[in-house]
Amino acid sequence: MAENKKKKTFPTAPSLIGDKIYLRAATANDMTNIQQWSLLSEPQSLGCHVSRLITPDQAAERFSESNTRQDSQDFAVVRKEDNILIGKASFFNLNQLNRSTELGLIVDPDEQKKGYGKAAMHLMCRYLFKQCGLNKVYAQTAEFNEGAIKLLESLGFKRDATLRDHYFLNGRFHAGLIYSLLLFEFE
Repeated sequence: MAENKKKKTFPTAPSLIGDKIYLRAATANDMTNIQQWSLLSEPQSLGCHVSRLITPDQAAERFSESNTRQDSQDFAVVRKEDNILIGKASFFNLNQLNRSTELGLIVDPDEQKKGYGKAAMHLMCRYLFKQCGLNKVYAQTAEFNEGAIKLLESLGFKRDATLRDHYFLNGRFHAGLIYSLLLFEFE
């Protein structure tokens, strides 16, 4: 008698696999959780553009409408041990001529400071450098985002620029910082 094995099902197949996490193509359903995490934080602290407060359902709808862009992609960050969504890693503003792209990351507030963000960014960099043939990845953050600065520097990113008075939060301006990592600096 053949053993009846239960198959794992995934919304999209795991494609970039690390020790603790894997990345897979994000889905509209993932965006509902990710939007909830954004709403739990200070939305304006996540970027230098005005953040529109939208519902998780609206975020899923927007994702479905914009998912055909060729210069960006969102990946679900999933914990391997239990296949639970714990974040989103993305690249955007892909420039094929200059072989560069900008990176973004959000991790569930309950899962931060456990190494998942660093693992996700490392997998993204490996994918973009080794499979996509890019020469540079970069990220922008605010001077007050100590977690992002520490993460980027721990991965070998170098500070390229300071954008003076680039973020407005809680009634005052803050500098924006641009970090980059080049192919020859990776690993």
